[in-house]
Amino acid sequence: MTDFIEQTIDPADAPGAPRKGFDWIQLTFWAALVVAGGAAGMAITWSEAVGPAGAVLVISLGAMTLVLVMWGVRGAGRRLGVFPDRGAAEAAAQTPKRHLWLDALAEPSLISDRGGASVAANAAYLELAQLAHVVGDSAHAPSVDRLFSSNPGMAAPIYRLSKAAKMGVARSELLPALLFGDSHAPVQYEASVAPLAKTWSLWRLRRVEAIVASAGSVDARALYVEDAPIGFFSARRDGRVVYINQTLRQMLGLPDGDSALRLEDIMRPEGLKLMKREVRGSASQRAEVVLRARDGVETTATLITTWSGKGADAHTRSVVYVASAAEQQVRRASPPAAAPSSGAPAADLRNAGRSDDTMFSDAPFGVVRLDGEGVESAVMLDANRTLVEMTGGRAQPGRRFADLFVADQGTAALAQDLSKALDGAVNFKLAGEGQKSVDLYVVLDRQGRPSTAYVIDTTEKKLLEQRLAQGEKLQALGKMAGGLAHEFNNMLAGIILNVDKLQIRHPPGDPTYFELKSINEFASRGAQLVRTMLAFTRRQVFRPEVFDVTDALSDYYVLLRDIIDERIKLDVVHGRDLPRIKADKGQLETAVTNLCTNARDAMIEKSGGGRLVIRTSRSDAAAARKDGFTHVTDGDYVLIEVVDDGGGIPPDIMEKIFEPFFTTKAEGKGTGLGLATVYGIVKQLGGFIYPVSKVGRGTTFKIFMPAWDGVEEQAAAGGVLETAEPAPSSSAPSRGGDLAGRGSILLVEDEDGVRGIAAQLLASFGYSVIEASDGEKALEIIKEQSGNIDLLISDVVMPGMDGPALLKEARPWLTNTRVMFISGYAERDLAKTLEDDRAISFLPKPFTLRQLAERVQQELKDAA
Repeated sequence: MTDFIEQTIDPADAPGAPRKGFDWIQLTFWAALVVAGGAAGMAITWSEAVGPAGAVLVISLGAMTLVLVMWGVRGAGRRLGVFPDRGAAEAAAQTPKRHLWLDALAEPSLISDRGGASVAANAAYLELAQLAHVVGDSAHAPSVDRLFSSNPGMAAPIYRLSKAAKMGVARSELLPALLFGDSHAPVQYEASVAPLAKTWSLWRLRRVEAIVASAGSVDARALYVEDAPIGFFSARRDGRVVYINQTLRQMLGLPDGDSALRLEDIMRPEGLKLMKREVRGSASQRAEVVLRARDGVETTATLITTWSGKGADAHTRSVVYVASAAEQQVRRASPPAAAPSSGAPAADLRNAGRSDDTMFSDAPFGVVRLDGEGVESAVMLDANRTLVEMTGGRAQPGRRFADLFVADQGTAALAQDLSKALDGAVNFKLAGEGQKSVDLYVVLDRQGRPSTAYVIDTTEKKLLEQRLAQGEKLQALGKMAGGLAHEFNNMLAGIILNVDKLQIRHPPGDPTYFELKSINEFASRGAQLVRTMLAFTRRQVFRPEVFDVTDALSDYYVLLRDIIDERIKLDVVHGRDLPRIKADKGQLETAVTNLCTNARDAMIEKSGGGRLVIRTSRSDAAAARKDGFTHVTDGDYVLIEVVDDGGGIPPDIMEKIFEPFFTTKAEGKGTGLGLATVYGIVKQLGGFIYPVSKVGRGTTFKIFMPAWDGVEEQAAAGGVLETAEPAPSSSAPSRGGDLAGRGSILLVEDEDGVRGIAAQLLASFGYSVIEASDGEKALEIIKEQSGNIDLLISDVVMPGMDGPALLKEARPWLTNTRVMFISGYAERDLAKTLEDDRAISFLPKPFTLRQLAERVQQELKDAA
């Protein structure tokens, strides 16, 4: 730009340049001087011819010479341009020129000599001078240093610019923000100076709108610390440094005018974490940070920071104090446990105990040095960065150490607990948001006073312990459920079989028929409750089959439509190209049913009705991670979503919804086992389930079922597998010939009541039944009757040799014998046996006479 200006200057427009056109006064003067000179020459040369007039002419010549000399000396000649070379500088100094190219510049601009004296200024510069209430003398515009003379923070950059102008070099400076004139909003300028021609300098002031805007509401008066003896900077929460004073720039070796500076460029990450923590209100935080110079040298400094604003618009004012070399030497020489006397000034107390010990400052756990006779009354001398972060900035020198902890049982109980930390770790909760769990260790000095305390964050450890304890409870519940299910199902089986027998004798129309039917219904409800408990503890006996979810839900839609209230609109949306899954179809239908009934109740409670959508699609683990659920393993899944527009699930109970017996329904309207059952079924099938809910907008339960790709396994199993559990029926069987059959059956059951009634009824249908009360007796019978037993019916859980063990031992003698297990819950050996041998049938307890008779008839028919 300077070269362009130099090339476009018209010499005639420069200060002191000769005037264009004819100057008649100047022309007349020179003509008279020539005539007088010629006449005087003639008078001297031909004095005799001229006569007395020659003397007059000589005198006139002398007078004219004297007038010419006086004219030049007094300045008239210079003003008229008679001596343009000698009068240029003074003319320029006395009459500032206004050039067309200077007025064409939009920003305030000034031409000065190398000493800084103003020569010419454009209209924008004069207007800026009026806003600043700064004016020059009657013939000059104010110089740049006078324009900013009322702002002390400008002294250093203006001095550097003036020095550059004097040396004839170009330079730019980003001036600090300031309040100009009567303005209440801070403004900021970038000032530049460049040599112009040979003796002048061009000053330009460009307003920097972007940087002013980034400063937000920063008070410009707080930035007038350019030459302060301590470091100062202002930054935003995103890490961008808005302003840094000259003292700190020199300390860190930073170049002037670096507008791309960030916090990570000048300090270590630990200090950066403290800088980015927003402190509410006007409270300041004090911390020890490590500054990084441009050459890589690190320096420990004390940082006092105050944040203003919130969120992304927050900005900071930070004062940086670096201890002198003598102070740092004194700190290093001081013992770590040295403590000031109780009467020490507050400033000494704040600085006491601080050191450059990296083992102290960089420890991954909280460390604090204490002063006091007891832990409950001790005062903190110094705290490392970890403890400051753990306590949210409350671990500050001079404060009571006991104030860091929650006093749930009162201050006396807290003091007693703190004293126990002298003998070992004691668990406390830190005061403030979150109330982190910590273990506290306190170390005594040689005088028996607390000197150092170690604070270890155990929040994650406590959460893991709680989860482990919860898992152990669930495991114990599962074992208990298995034992209870075995006993309850045996009792229920005896009740149901005996009621079925009585219903044969007392058909409809008999006075006792309705009482028997009521007993059967109550027994069926008890059996359903046991199945629910087993589903939650994942001890159900599943017979998985490979099927298409679309077909299964389409077939199940009719039944589900009858279950859902008419006030609910039910839609099923099927995805395309879905992979098949391997699961127990009946149990998956049970899970979907429970979710739909819960959704129905939520929508009716909210608005008396609503819309329920069951949606299927192909999905993967990435979709679950988008919802914040990270436990889904990688792979292909079929996603089943149950979507309602009910009242939603409040966040405070979201983590409890799958817990057994937890319900938000009124007493008598829910058992709290619905979602627990769903969770158990999905997990036992190898899937994942989680809810996505917004209060007032509804809830979506998402079930991720693993896609099945076992083509060889399917071929070996003979195609699609059938579910083993029959639909429960409460109707009594008839004595008709449709259930009759022939064959030899070995019935192994340790419960005498169940074995006796089942054997009696099977015999009544025409079968030959042999009874055994345990596995050992059954094995002897199998060896004796080898080849003569058509069907082995065995309980799974028996004292001594159980069902799977019996089958393993008796395999050599059961060449053509069909096998059917009966049990109330799943054992691992049974599940593995059923998975390995698809020819083995399973009938869950409790079962009715019809279910038993139909299954026996089907097994013997298949054997034939």
